[in-house]
Amino acid sequence: MPETKYTFCRICEVACGLKVTVEANRVTKIEPDKDHVVSKGYACMKGIRFDAVQYNPDRVLHPMKREESTWRRIPWEQAIPEIGAKIRELVDRHGPQTVSTIVGNPAGFSMINPFFGQAFFQGLGSKNLYSAGSIDCNNKFRVFEEMYGSPFRLTYPDIDHTKLLVCIGANPAVSQMSFIHAPRVMSRLRAIEDRGGRVIFVDPRRIESASTCGEHIFVRPDTDVFFLAAFLHELIAIGGTNLPLVQRHMSGYETLAKAVEPWPPERAEPVTGIPASKIRELVAAYHATEGAALYGSTGLNMGTRGTLAFWFLEAINAVAGNLDSRGGTLVGRGILDLAAIGKKQGQFTRTDRTRVGNIRSVADTFPLGILADEILTPGAGQVTALILQAGNPVLSCPNPSGHLEEAFRNLELLVAIDLFRNETGNLAHYILPATTFLERADVPMIFQTSLGTQPHSYIQYTDPVLEPPEDVRDEWWIFTKIARAAGVPLFGSRLADTILQTSARLWESSAGRRFALTPERFLSLLLLGTRVGARTKHLTRYPHGRKLPDNRPNDFLGTGRVLTDDGKVHLAPPDFVAAMERLEDDYAREIRDGNRLKIITKRERRSHNTWMHNAQAFLGSHRTTNHLYMHPTDAEERGIQTGDRVEVRSAHGAVRVPVKITEELMPRAVALPHGWGHEKADGLSVAQRNAGVNVNLLAGDGVDNIERLSGMSQLTGIFVEVQRIEEAEG
Repeated sequence: MPETKYTFCRICEVACGLKVTVEANRVTKIEPDKDHVVSKGYACMKGIRFDAVQYNPDRVLHPMKREESTWRRIPWEQAIPEIGAKIRELVDRHGPQTVSTIVGNPAGFSMINPFFGQAFFQGLGSKNLYSAGSIDCNNKFRVFEEMYGSPFRLTYPDIDHTKLLVCIGANPAVSQMSFIHAPRVMSRLRAIEDRGGRVIFVDPRRIESASTCGEHIFVRPDTDVFFLAAFLHELIAIGGTNLPLVQRHMSGYETLAKAVEPWPPERAEPVTGIPASKIRELVAAYHATEGAALYGSTGLNMGTRGTLAFWFLEAINAVAGNLDSRGGTLVGRGILDLAAIGKKQGQFTRTDRTRVGNIRSVADTFPLGILADEILTPGAGQVTALILQAGNPVLSCPNPSGHLEEAFRNLELLVAIDLFRNETGNLAHYILPATTFLERADVPMIFQTSLGTQPHSYIQYTDPVLEPPEDVRDEWWIFTKIARAAGVPLFGSRLADTILQTSARLWESSAGRRFALTPERFLSLLLLGTRVGARTKHLTRYPHGRKLPDNRPNDFLGTGRVLTDDGKVHLAPPDFVAAMERLEDDYAREIRDGNRLKIITKRERRSHNTWMHNAQAFLGSHRTTNHLYMHPTDAEERGIQTGDRVEVRSAHGAVRVPVKITEELMPRAVALPHGWGHEKADGLSVAQRNAGVNVNLLAGDGVDNIERLSGMSQLTGIFVEVQRIEEAEG
């Protein structure tokens, strides 16, 4: 008989409620949950078509071992001891820092699994941790840490009350809003206009969001930092700062004002393409509106100065009096104050330095942009082993001339814990099959539950919707077993290790499972220590989520929730101020090269990063490749027409791709969707047939090609040349 189960999506941080029909342990239908306390019947097509991932014929369902170029199925009883023994050998030979890990987005969207990955590496004594944050958001974490005392003291716009929202480098209609749990986001943005407010999108492309609501302003790629410096300069010039508030709760205002003094709107105009008069009009409107907020996302984050740009954005909201204010930006309360706990325990704010390049860690992780050099550079601390937790860095990271692939081939041990054998998995020695989100118990990920970035707060618990295939395991079990095989005490604690190892052993039999610390019981213990104070059994009475008190304004400034040493918001972190000196060189380069093309990346509505290209449902019926999008003027100057194949060349590499001409782009900006380039993915049959090209082959890696403040790679605003490929060459 069919059975209806309620759960939530874990593809992105929005975590939309889902209604799943199951018969004989098989999903027959996925629908939006109309009764969910927040999403209220909204879910994007990726969530409701997740069965295309769940039952994909290429899914890895058994441990696999690579022998030369051949993959062989092996039992867990072989895989775990071999991996553990190799880790122990390498640690004994080189020390614990020789073992590293990468946490990709799919693994990160789980409450339990990253916890056990951390337990393993803490017990091992390795700090060589990498995450997807250095690709798309570590600049924000660095700014939050410097200004508010923790990388996880996050702000978010109070979108349900704001009257003026300026979105920079964000496209909510396609990507939702990063770090914000806001289902039905476009309806909420349209509601701003319905109540007489304004929504303004600042982007090099007239994005899908701007065709739905609001206004659009073109900005030249990778010049957001100049636009925001001019915005802050003008705000100060017109007396738009709340000086009494600043004096009570903030420090460094005079230094901040001096830092942006050289950047009036007239200086920003020639490099950003935004008229000085438009900047002034926008600042005046922002100042005059009670309840205004600036918000930035990946388009702002991934440029050459993403940290400075986001610093200016946060500083504008703060000095204008819109931080911790109704309709401005709020600092939410999660069910567990992870930022305060981490600050007290010395977590997430370490200032470890990389072996190569002396780059400081952000949120206790190192930059992926230098990982290849950390693997290939001999010496103490050289990375020789890597555990990949759901990701495909060969495509998602800078990979000029296959540099990262070369590095992975040089590893003595590469273990991929994943759903599929992707391009990076192809280089692994072992692939271990992991559960999908339908096969595990969970509560919404860390951004919702612990960091509180929810305009409407709630908690939801879900049991597994499905029993996993026989040989598939949760990451918590995998790390627990590898730890035992490698002689690593989880968390560095013999007591904790004994409890967890015993639970993993009991879990393996149906009779023993009654006594094991299962994920469901682990989550119960976690929730009992939070302000929810409820067991998972209690939360099952709320299958559509349990509403919690909403975050409120005037709940941050002047309280112990500001985690800096003096309890004040730091407006002028010394490292940021010092980096301002280099802006003059960047500005001179922009003036000099103002007529050159710059490329931006583009997310597509139907796909998601690199891991949703292996199902035709997400590609559409006629998609076989990505395209380079060009403005008609730029195309005409180069003799290019829609459908022509072109070579796109940067200082780091080149790709060949067909063209589409569109007026959605501003002149001298071209766009290429990311996540493509699967021609080597023989473990992804659909993706390989629809390969496209990898835009990250155009990006540079290494110390000279990352933003030193946050370790972010530059993946947008890269200078390129575009040339039509003659038919004879094709």
